[in-house]
Amino acid sequence: MRLRVRFVIAVTALAVACGPPPREFDSGTAIENISVVDPAAGTVADGRTVIVQDTRIAAVSAPDDLLLGEGVQRINGGGGYLIPGLWDMHVHEFSSFFAPALPVYIANGVTGVRDMWGELPVAREARDGIVAGDRVGPRAVISGNITDGANAWFPGSVIADSPERARFVVDSLVDAGAGFIKVYSALEADAFAAIAEQATARGVDVAGHVPFTVPARDASDAGMRSMTHMFGVIEGCSSNDAEVRAARAEWMAMRAAGDEFTNPFFDIGLYRTILDAADDQACGELLAHLAANGTWLTPTLAVLNNLAYLHRLREEDDPRLQYMPQAITAGWQVPFPGTETDTPADTEAREAFLARQLAVTGMAAAAGVGILAGTDTPNPFVYPGFSLHDELELLVQAGLSPREALAAATTAPAEFLGATDSLGAVAEGKLADLVLLQANPLDAIGNTRGLVLVVANGRFFSRDELDALLEQVRSERAPST
Repeated sequence: MRLRVRFVIAVTALAVACGPPPREFDSGTAIENISVVDPAAGTVADGRTVIVQDTRIAAVSAPDDLLLGEGVQRINGGGGYLIPGLWDMHVHEFSSFFAPALPVYIANGVTGVRDMWGELPVAREARDGIVAGDRVGPRAVISGNITDGANAWFPGSVIADSPERARFVVDSLVDAGAGFIKVYSALEADAFAAIAEQATARGVDVAGHVPFTVPARDASDAGMRSMTHMFGVIEGCSSNDAEVRAARAEWMAMRAAGDEFTNPFFDIGLYRTILDAADDQACGELLAHLAANGTWLTPTLAVLNNLAYLHRLREEDDPRLQYMPQAITAGWQVPFPGTETDTPADTEAREAFLARQLAVTGMAAAAGVGILAGTDTPNPFVYPGFSLHDELELLVQAGLSPREALAAATTAPAEFLGATDSLGAVAEGKLADLVLLQANPLDAIGNTRGLVLVVANGRFFSRDELDALLEQVRSERAPST
């Protein structure tokens, strides 16, 4: 028995003695004295060093397992918490109508965006400048123009008023470099089906508004990959979905004829109709169907929250206004169609509708529907970069855990985009999109606001440099005197 014990001890000692030697690095940047957060697992690895070389993470390790040469730049992380770079999966930023506020995203730890309606040439120019190091901004996936029906809501939309035209539009956008197809509310069901079919054939996603004429279940079955603003979903979570869709179709027909009509998006009477028929059983069945189909939801709670509280937000002097173009902030003071004559009772109903949207978001997450964090900036009082943190807090208010909310802006976008090989985790071989926080976001999601350091595609920005980015944009936006 003693011999056996001595033998085990000897083998153990030999194993320790023959362990792998420290990995040697003679170049790159080491972020030391940090904890690494895994949003997927909800775990924290303390006492880590992360090595970045060029645009990639070269190592994530305990410091004793590394040997750093004199050529390695060393940054003391001060015991902070390192997370993957954040994504805002619903922005409108690449426009020739106003200068994109791309540095503001980086200053808020947002290293990636999905642009849901922008200009492809503007996006290409920005991307080339960022890659060359001449500009600062996030990586981006962009749809180009939105695709809508004959009675398009916005002037300048790409019109798909027949299945044949719909397939042509998809081909044209993909050939021009669109990363996905953004669909809108006035599409007819046959054109929408053709878009979904052709997009699948071309290997791109369909995302955006569930059209008024299409139930959310049918849109999911057709292959719609992600749905925004709860459109279609909140209606499908009530027993009068068909009635609501018929009313909207009638309103759009009145609009096309030049007659007066109520706003199909923000009509308070419609809100009350949906609330009165709220049906959690129907909701659960719909959400289970979306989850089974792999249909994702981008609830954009930041903008939905602001639409409910516009009466209050217009009275506030938010310091984030200084980072916005004046033409946009002036537009925020103009009442949204359908809200001009709101009474206190109407305002209360809008707040109740928001509460339902929050509740359905929580139900969706619990049902296994993939949730993507997105803000819909620059809609009223939704700020580039800043409002992504508002969105994360609203997701928690909706019932998600801090881990689930953080995942909605990190691991979930990587999974949705098919980029888990390069994004969404602090791990060796991944792209160096990183955010260092003062405190653990798994304890409180508001801790994502406490940025110490941002790494965007291997480019490092200290806290002072992040502040300088904000000052740059602020001075550019300042009124001339």
